Amino acid sequence: MDLRDIDLNILHIFEAIYTTGNITRAARQLGMNQPTVSNALGRLRDQFKDPLFQRVDKGVAPTPFAESLIDPVRRSLAILRDGISLNRDFDVSQAVRTFRLALNDFAVVSLIPGLLEDISKRSTGLKLYVMGQEVMQPLEALLAGEADIAVDSIMREVPGVDLMPLHVPLAVIVARRGHPQIQGTITKQQYCDAAHIVLKQDSRLRAHAEAVLLSQGITRRVVCEVSNCIQIPSLIASSDLIAMLPGPYARTAAQHYDLQVLPTPFESSGHRIQIATLAEKATDPGIDWLRQHLYRAALNAASSESWLSQPG
Repeated sequence: MDLRDIDLNILHIFEAIYTTGNITRAARQLGMNQPTVSNALGRLRDQFKDPLFQRVDKGVAPTPFAESLIDPVRRSLAILRDGISLNRDFDVSQAVRTFRLALNDFAVVSLIPGLLEDISKRSTGLKLYVMGQEVMQPLEALLAGEADIAVDSIMREVPGVDLMPLHVPLAVIVARRGHPQIQGTITKQQYCDAAHIVLKQDSRLRAHAEAVLLSQGITRRVVCEVSNCIQIPSLIASSDLIAMLPGPYARTAAQHYDLQVLPTPFESSGHRIQIATLAEKATDPGIDWLRQHLYRAALNAASSESWLSQPG
């Protein structure tokens, strides 16, 4: 198939039909009438020599060929939309764009909800694609071109990457409210005696955390390790396990699972969060808007920790 035979102007119609699963809804989303969208679909079928969509109850379903086509089409359209938006003032209310973010698991829960709330109030054309660290480490995703912004701890300095340092999240202890030994406070001995659940992390982060504890004569008995931080609160709520977590994430989890959030009974050193962007995109108003929004969200998360201070 020769690319010159494809009408690139109507690929956004293919994307809309795939996304909505309905020609009428696709037309409404695109601000077109239904016959125009149907005619465009007919042209796409002729060009690709494939039906692309089959009629099903209440809409249409993609053919196997359409399934294989949607990802490259979406990536191509995203590149075009991003390029069109460059070097223009970024108007959130008018922008049509997909931002790709790669974050560590704790940052996803702490920073993304506020961003989504803001977007839902101010824009109908902005979308987020959020990539967790189980898919790819944030910095690697940025360097590979899979993300517009990366948020993580202990990111190495790389030529061509701008780093914006944020706060150091306060570490706290989380336990279920009905825990038989821990109620309201936790001592060093209780911390050492308890069964711990931890997130599987980069070896550097784990080594640093253990070294800080050992320097104060503290050890922990890890009985469960999980691949995603979302698993931690539910397991704590249904057992006598405890965990040491970043404050912003712990408070969010506690609201949903009715958990205790307690100060650590020792000095704990967290890891400074950083926002990474490619220097070549420094003039992109959209990327700058997103970076500043995440920066403010991180400041809000840090300021909300003032109610919970560590003991001396």
